Amino acid sequence: MNAVASDAPSSAAKPRHGESAASPRPPTAVIIVDANSILSVVLGRRSRPVFEQVIASRTVATSARAAAEVRGVLRKTLGLPPHAGELAEALLGGILVVDAAVYANLVEIAGRVLARAVASRNGSTRDAHLLACAWTFDADLWTHDRDFAGTGWPSWSNANLSDSLEP
Repeated sequence: MNAVASDAPSSAAKPRHGESAASPRPPTAVIIVDANSILSVVLGRRSRPVFEQVIASRTVATSARAAAEVRGVLRKTLGLPPHAGELAEALLGGILVVDAAVYANLVEIAGRVLARAVASRNGSTRDAHLLACAWTFDADLWTHDRDFAGTGWPSWSNANLSDSLEP
C-alpha cells in the first residue's frame, strides 16, 4: 500500500498561529541535554519554564564534558547575571551528569557519524560525547544546535520538546 499525503497524521500538519506542533512520537523517558540548553536557562528567561517542565516529566542527563563546558563558559564570560554560577550548579545538581567512562566506547563512532551529518557539513565532532551518551541511554537529545540533524538520532528544540510534553 502506498501512503499519500492525506494519510499523514493530523499532528504532522503545520500549526496555525497560536497552536502547538506536538510530535506524533513522544520524547524518550531519558533526555540528554546539551550545554547550550543549560546555559540558556542560566543566562536567559524563556528557557527556564521549559527546563522545569522537562525535569518534571523526564529523567534529564548530560555528559560530564557538557557539564564541564557549562562551568567553563561561566568562568570565562564577563558581565553575567548575579548568581549565574550558583544557578548552573543547582541545575547540574538536579540532573544526572554521566561520567565519560560510561559512554567512552561509543565516542569514536559517534564522531564519525557527526562528521558525516548534513547539518554542519564541517566535519565537527565536538559533540560526539553527547551523541554517544544518548546512544548509551537510548535517549533523545535536547539542544539548540543543528549538529545532530542527519545523524539518524532524534533531537528536540525547546519549543518542540515543550509542545510534546503538554497534556
